Amino acid sequence: MSSDTVCTEHFGTNRIESPVTQTSLSANGLMPVRTPSAHRPRLDALSAAGPAAFGPRFAAAPAVTAADFARLDGDLAMRSFPGSGERVLGALMARPGYFWVGKSFRHVDAQTALGHNVFRALGGVRALNFVATVGASVVDGQSAVLLDYRDPRVGSGSPARRIYDELREIEPGLWLGPSYFATRGRLISMGWFALDASVPFDTLA
Repeated sequence: MSSDTVCTEHFGTNRIESPVTQTSLSANGLMPVRTPSAHRPRLDALSAAGPAAFGPRFAAAPAVTAADFARLDGDLAMRSFPGSGERVLGALMARPGYFWVGKSFRHVDAQTALGHNVFRALGGVRALNFVATVGASVVDGQSAVLLDYRDPRVGSGSPARRIYDELREIEPGLWLGPSYFATRGRLISMGWFALDASVPFDTLA
């Protein structure tokens, strides 16, 4: 099996069906969108290290606890690290003006958070909804935050429903994880992403 693919045999089996009312988490209900500060030293350090360092850092991170998960809250600045075309796409994604600026989490109980992605496009958009829970990683079976875009409670459409993300806290407030696209019984790697809770959101999109 390629290092860029993961078997999906237990993908989705850790989903916790908490009594959450379906919501679109639409931009209309969650405006305005603010953008993160351009000063992002920890994300810059990850860009400098490169994706080759991310697998070991993810594996070495502590298993996620309920207390860790509770801190993953509100709008967090994000940086994506592509699985291919790193020299060109990586430099583009590292720019402060890149359109995909973060992910947002809103806890509904101790086990579940509703979330979405934050974009600066079109004056600010919140879209690509997911349900976040703690469960076994498809990478190594250890505890991680699982971001499920297929959950019917958030109403994501295709092809967004095929996205699957994971996160672990590699430093206080700094989260790192792989991003996948589900197809034909496999999770195909799309690269990595990181969230930094220490970066303030301070300007309107």
